[in-house]
Amino acid sequence: MATTLDIINISEKIETFLDRKYRYSKSFATKRTYKAAIDKFQEFLLAKHNQGLDQILIQLQTNVIDPLELLDEFFTFLSNYRLRNGRTGHGNSAISLYITTVKEFLNSQNLHIYNEDLKHKFRLPRKKTIFEEGLTKEKIVRTLHNSSPKLQAAILMCISSAMRLGELVQLKISDIDFSTNPTTIHLRAETTKTRETRLTHISAEATKSLKDYLRRTHGWSENNITEGHIFMANNRDYSNPVEYNKAVRSGCTALQQSLLLIVRSIPELYQKNENGRNSIHFHAFRAWFKTQVTNAHQSDFAEALMGHKSLKLMYYRQNDKDRLKTYLEVESALTVSDYTKFDNSMEDLKSELAAMKIELEKQRQRIEMTEKYERTARH
Repeated sequence: MATTLDIINISEKIETFLDRKYRYSKSFATKRTYKAAIDKFQEFLLAKHNQGLDQILIQLQTNVIDPLELLDEFFTFLSNYRLRNGRTGHGNSAISLYITTVKEFLNSQNLHIYNEDLKHKFRLPRKKTIFEEGLTKEKIVRTLHNSSPKLQAAILMCISSAMRLGELVQLKISDIDFSTNPTTIHLRAETTKTRETRLTHISAEATKSLKDYLRRTHGWSENNITEGHIFMANNRDYSNPVEYNKAVRSGCTALQQSLLLIVRSIPELYQKNENGRNSIHFHAFRAWFKTQVTNAHQSDFAEALMGHKSLKLMYYRQNDKDRLKTYLEVESALTVSDYTKFDNSMEDLKSELAAMKIELEKQRQRIEMTEKYERTARH
């Protein structure tokens, strides 16, 4: 039986391991993911060995238990695990993440588990490619028509900027530059997944929705700039990183739940992908942005605004003027419910049609005059 001291020590070891992960990533989400993997491992140890992690560690360190055999058992446990939705077995990505995390934790406790030895024992499952049907403008518009002003602003900003939900929630009013055309969004390094500053833009349609929301909720006006977060409460002290992280998670959850309620209330929108996930969710808006901009033949531009890293983008550079110009070229593809551009296009078409009618009338008159001249000449 483990003593109280043993339990405290194992808790400290886990926390030290998680703190190191956070120190490198600066991401509470990453820390939560690693903690979930270790929690799952402890659940497995209790279910299959009726022992805690502190007891198992001693047996691993004294070679009573083979760590490779234990990880192999853990693999089987994860593959046969009964999930809440009634399905059996975690997905391949989750299994790989859990096993890799546990291996790293065990190595941090002076157990030397090498990748080559692990491969000789078993292979981690390959990541499955899940088919997800792309969103349509019609579905997005229908979602918007049933959304609150806050959710409307959030959706329109996401589909026209490719911001992640966490990045969106952490935006401050001072991060928005309404003086540019299109509106510029400054994503601070501490709020992005890559921990690097990034610039993106939102469409005129999203800008209108955001301004309306700011006026209604924050008392904002163009002549009286208001400071504070856009989608988070501004009456809290965010100096504590842990409390700030909780507020970010709460803000993300609130928007996700609002979207889920709307999707569930409309059968035509409540559709599932192969992985059982709703087809309409915030990350799907990011994918829609990528698809639309790529279809407009600006794939590198899309990747740059999304904050993706690749060797291909290492030398991809644009100055402010070129970036604004390129965005305006693809903006119509990112516009879903603002019919101003459509109406303007219709007016242009009407003008062109009228000009064509005039030209056709002139051609008809020339033909009649020519035929009349030829008849006169024959007589």
